[in-house]
Amino acid sequence: MNIPVWIGSRYATTGSVNRYMSLVSWISLLGMMLGVIALIVVVSVMNGFDRELKQRILGVVPHVVVEGALDPALLTHPFVQEAVPFAQAQGMVVKAGESRLVGVFGIDPTREADRLGRHMVAGTLPGVESNAQGQVVLGRSLGLQLGLSQGDPVTLVIPVATASGRSIKPRLMRGNVQGFFRVGSELDYGLVLVTQEDLNRLTGQQGGYRLTVSDVLKAPVVTEKLEERLPEHSVFDWSAEYGDFFQTVRMEKLMMFLLLTLIVAIAAFNIVSGLSMMVRAKRSDIAILRTLGLPTGAIMRIFIFQGSAVGTVGTLVGALLGVPLAYHIPEVVSSVESLVGARMLEGTFFARIPTDVRWGDILTIVLVAIAISLIATLYPAFRAAKLQPASILRSE
Repeated sequence: MNIPVWIGSRYATTGSVNRYMSLVSWISLLGMMLGVIALIVVVSVMNGFDRELKQRILGVVPHVVVEGALDPALLTHPFVQEAVPFAQAQGMVVKAGESRLVGVFGIDPTREADRLGRHMVAGTLPGVESNAQGQVVLGRSLGLQLGLSQGDPVTLVIPVATASGRSIKPRLMRGNVQGFFRVGSELDYGLVLVTQEDLNRLTGQQGGYRLTVSDVLKAPVVTEKLEERLPEHSVFDWSAEYGDFFQTVRMEKLMMFLLLTLIVAIAAFNIVSGLSMMVRAKRSDIAILRTLGLPTGAIMRIFIFQGSAVGTVGTLVGALLGVPLAYHIPEVVSSVESLVGARMLEGTFFARIPTDVRWGDILTIVLVAIAISLIATLYPAFRAAKLQPASILRSE
């Protein structure tokens, strides 16, 4: 039998321990449990927001864009799943004296029906029902801001550089609102869809492709390879415009993780206090054990086991409670909103709290919490090992 573990377990379960430190031990365990629950729930919610934003934005925004006329066979790459004709520009949509700056996507409606068609809330994609020129599709939120309805006339203004490149002239496209889409992100306020033919005619450009990659995080890798292969073409990916945005989301998740880890650290201070009380209460026991020949390392392991047991139990109980809560946090928040009569996400793009429980994050949280509780036991255990048996027995 492992003597330090056996003695530590006896200390953790006997009545004498409860008399001296039951309150501190329970507070430590409760603190570890609440800290782990908070970490699991908050990190899962942050993951949910990150996933939803990526699905909504990167489901519409091209992963990689190659501008200019070229043979699509040159766009092959292990990460590239498809290459679809595409063009884009920056411009302004004007209606009755009101205007908004927008991004303009020129699309091939026959190739974009599955990707963009599912976001349509009224009408159809431009060019689907007829080949008429000037069909425009806007975000529903942008249409409401401009007071537009389906079939209303609208003007699209695109700035185009002159042949000399010394000046910029606006080019106009007068068309009708073909329909509206809703993505559930800021794209609803700043994106306009037209056919690629209309946009190329307006800008005077030719060709261009949108690439879909198997992993959106690999888009910069694809961009780098295509820039080497196609030096005469402009190649860019989603990270050029939205990379900082998603980096901010990841940074917020990291900061929330670090801040909530302080709850676990506070609980660890209670472990230090409880073990210090234990060492003082068990001075005579320590002296007798040392006299019987138990080495200082074994004395340290007794109290390390004692404190780690509290931290480990609190962590595991917190994980067992936190994971189900994280999975069902949308229902829990909805119930609370029904009771108080208010919406937590009022005025946002989200109808309910998203969640994404990732087992890698759960494992990291559990290991960090157990490591903190283990570190908290070292100082009291070291103090116990340094006690002098002779002086303790003399005073006893």
